Amino acid sequence: MTRKNIKIKIELSKRIFCFYALLNFLDYNPEASSIHPMRKKVRIFLKHTIPGKDFKDSKEIIKQEDLRKEFWFPLRTWILCHGQPPNFIEKSCYWKKFLDIQTGKEFCQQLKSFWKLVFPLWKIIRRDYSKIIQKCLSNAKIAVESSLSYLRLEKTDIKEFIVIPNFLEEYDRGIGPKIGKSAYALLGPSIGNDPFPVRRIQHEFLHSIINPMTHDVLGNIVKKGELSLIREYLIHAIILRSHRFNKLYYKNKITTLKKLKFKNIEKVLVILKDYELSQKNFREFVRNNKIKIKKACL
Repeated sequence: MTRKNIKIKIELSKRIFCFYALLNFLDYNPEASSIHPMRKKVRIFLKHTIPGKDFKDSKEIIKQEDLRKEFWFPLRTWILCHGQPPNFIEKSCYWKKFLDIQTGKEFCQQLKSFWKLVFPLWKIIRRDYSKIIQKCLSNAKIAVESSLSYLRLEKTDIKEFIVIPNFLEEYDRGIGPKIGKSAYALLGPSIGNDPFPVRRIQHEFLHSIINPMTHDVLGNIVKKGELSLIREYLIHAIILRSHRFNKLYYKNKITTLKKLKFKNIEKVLVILKDYELSQKNFREFVRNNKIKIKKACL
């Protein structure tokens, strides 16, 4: 499949809205010092509309330690494997790798009940989501083209890239899962005029390519935790090099990354400069330089 055939769409997601409204009702991230105005509006609505004693079963499900990992990864996967409310029809059984069937049934019933209460709010909130569709779609197209051009990949098994703006999430949190042949960018807002900018969409899109690639090429020479770190290094470096002509961004981003856990980012950037001079696609380059990449990142 050529990259021109990747369908890119922005999902105004009732399913994600329902899930994150439920999380916010159950005091998701209560310590946050700053939350988006839309999220604040939802939390006020929930507080004054739904009695606190309700949905205690939801609380029992969501507080389970094994379900809280990676920001509720098993429950998020269940959501992405099902259609929109009110029915949440199953579209993929992939979620069963991470969540037992009984918990899935109980979770589904809780969501169906919760949706009946928040549907009136969704009809209002949806207008605000609609305002960002065109800009978000434009950013997504740039993100995909920029990524695949840099990686020199004419073919990918990704059939569709679905961007889900999520104002009910924390600022600047993004998740980029891949389910079957669908890649996702599930994004909390950024502060500023563009809440879902190109580089953040690109970061999550790249996860759907870099994650399986590094698993195949590097999986036998690194540990699981090391592989996650290498992926983040490579994705940050790819985005930097993709936007290297924006010198102010390039310089400031390197400084920011070094203050975090990416102290070796400049070593990885040197390796990518070698890649740019080569004639190989990114997968071939990583395979031929996997030891060098491992040493640079770790």
